[in-house]
Parts: sequence; structure tokens; C-alpha cells
Amino acid sequence: MEDNAGAASSATTGEIGAVDGGAGNLKIKVSYGSNNFDVFTSPQSTFADLKQVIAKATGLDPKVQNVLFRGKENDDHESLHTVGVKDNAKVILIESSPAKEDDLETVEEVKENTEETSRTIEEIKENIEVISRGLEAVNLVREENNQFAEQVASLEAVVCSGTQVADKDFVFVTEMLMRQLLKLDGIDCEGEGRIQRKSEVRRVQGLVEKLDNLREKNSNPTSNVPETSDEPSLSSSSKVTQDWETFE
Repeated sequence: MEDNAGAASSATTGEIGAVDGGAGNLKIKVSYGSNNFDVFTSPQSTFADLKQVIAKATGLDPKVQNVLFRGKENDDHESLHTVGVKDNAKVILIESSPAKEDDLETVEEVKENTEETSRTIEEIKENIEVISRGLEAVNLVREENNQFAEQVASLEAVVCSGTQVADKDFVFVTEMLMRQLLKLDGIDCEGEGRIQRKSEVRRVQGLVEKLDNLREKNSNPTSNVPETSDEPSLSSSSKVTQDWETFE
């Protein structure tokens, strides 16, 4: 055993010491960078066992050891004799550089932040789509309201000229405008879409109120019914205005 120790020590260069083995053990020459040293292990040992022996000699954790025999790294569970490792066989030891725990935590944080950012972007996209759909729906109703506004203007011109208009004409346009209010109420929108919808609701309310005044003037040509603007007033058609004040 002392002879083996002496041989191991004489074969060692650098600062790494040899690990002695008992009788019958294999002597394996390890080349590690500029260092060469011998270790001893049983012929029945696996590469995992060999790494444990090397760890005692070098202080390297087996997890960071890459042990190459004949230029190939073998699995830890493989036995030395199975792949042809014999006495005085030479292996090359390479230290791997695994990611540090702090680095892994940083990677996980970046991954989580990336996923959170992706979710935020998706939410923003969804909100933009909702706003866009709401604005589009409000614009469609606005185009229809433009036509009804023209009809109200035509009725106003006829009534103001002194010509009497059939009451059914007022009823029809009023009913159509009430349907427009229902359409606006059914539009799901946020942000600018909500603002535009509220503005359009007030516009329709003003047209309904104007129709009420024109209808009254038409039924009483001799009466002096004050004309109203397109903006709704609290003093006239208060029922229509109050009924639709809940539009936001």
C-alpha cells in the first residue's frame, strides 16, 4: 500500500495529491488541466463512483465533473470494466460550468416578467378591440341618426311654413328615434366609445324633444310654441330625457 502511495505521489504534478487504493484496485490516471494524478477504485465501480473518488482528490463536486475515457463521456451508471477501463487507464477530467443558482432565479424572474408582459399586452389588445368595436357600432348608429335628423328638419320646415303635417309622421319618426336609443343602450363600449355613445344619446334626446314641440305646434297652429335647439332641455320632454339619463 505504501508502494502504491509512493507511485501515486511520484506520478502527480501540480498541487493535487493522489488518492491511494487497496490491493486489487484499479489505478486510473487522471488528467485535469495542467495537473496529472492517480486515483484508485474498484474494477466494479461505476463512473459515478469514480467521480466520488476524484472529488476527494480535487474537491470538485461530481455534478460539475465531465470524465472522458477514450474521448467519450459515459453515463454515471455504467461500470468501468464494461467500457474497458483497466489498470493504468487514462481519463480526462473537465470541469463544467453550470448556471449559478442566482442566475437561475434571475432567468425565472425574467421568464415570469415576460409572461406577465405578454398577458398585459393581450389585455391591452382586447381593450383596444372592445373600444374599436364600440366606436364602430356608435358610428353606424350616428349615420342612421343623421338621416332622422334630416327628417326632423324637413318636418320643422313644413310646420314653420304653416302647412299642417299628418300626426302619424311625427309618431313614426319618434318611434324610430326611440329605437335608436335602444340600439345605443345595447352597445358595449369603453373609453372614447362610451363618450361618443353618451353624446349620441343626448343628440337623439334633443331630436325627440324637438319633435314633441313641432307636434304640439302642428296640432295648434295658432299657438306660439317656442322652438328648441338640438340640445335637450330639462323643461320640455322631461320624461324622455329622464328616461334616458341612465345612458353613460
